[in-house]
Amino acid sequence: MPLPIAHSMAGYAIAEATNFRLANNKWLNVSIFAALANLPDIDFLPGFLLGAPNRYHHQLTHSIGFSLAAGLCGALILWWWNHRKMARQDIAATKNSFGIYFLIVAGAVFSHCVLDLFTWDSWPPHGMPLLWPLLERYFDVRWDIFLSVRKSDDSATFFSTLFQWFNFKIALREFLIMAPLVGLVKLIRRLPGLLIRRRPVDIKNTQVAKLGLLEISSLPPEQANRRSLTSLAEAAEQDDSER
Repeated sequence: MPLPIAHSMAGYAIAEATNFRLANNKWLNVSIFAALANLPDIDFLPGFLLGAPNRYHHQLTHSIGFSLAAGLCGALILWWWNHRKMARQDIAATKNSFGIYFLIVAGAVFSHCVLDLFTWDSWPPHGMPLLWPLLERYFDVRWDIFLSVRKSDDSATFFSTLFQWFNFKIALREFLIMAPLVGLVKLIRRLPGLLIRRRPVDIKNTQVAKLGLLEISSLPPEQANRRSLTSLAEAAEQDDSER
């Protein structure tokens, strides 16, 4: 399995790729995505409590069924949390937000399975029940982009064995693999702003005008007409001088 570094960077990339936030604060939003991307590894917990952390690893939590269930639960929680503070008209305007929450949460969780699929699996059964509950068959691929972490199968020494030189090299490898993906996502997000010319700012829609700190009034009709005639006369004189 990859370390939490690769999974967290995948969650960060997903957070940067979408305009739909799970929290208003940027770093809280990124932290939620990173936690979702690491969620399937919760299957270490029951084995750890029984003294063998790897006993239930790469089983039902590493499947599309678990990802969809997590997406449903996450969408319910986020939809309730955001809509309990909204007025009725705002709720009606965002009636489709539940489906977006579901897809984003489920996608972030399932990204964990995708990375694990391309990892060298040294613990039997090899692979994971990717399509559970539709199929109970274990799936694995031969393209081992990530290396397996060396870890103990004894709860007493599990965490201490993670801090070794081999695992540090794996962490560095994961960072170097995922960093271009994160950079590409950020580049794609900023590209439209670099290529598309910004529209002129409408001063009436600025925050200063909306707060009443700036009074905007149109010219009286006689001054507006006089200004238009003056502009036309100046343009005609400039045209004559160029000739």
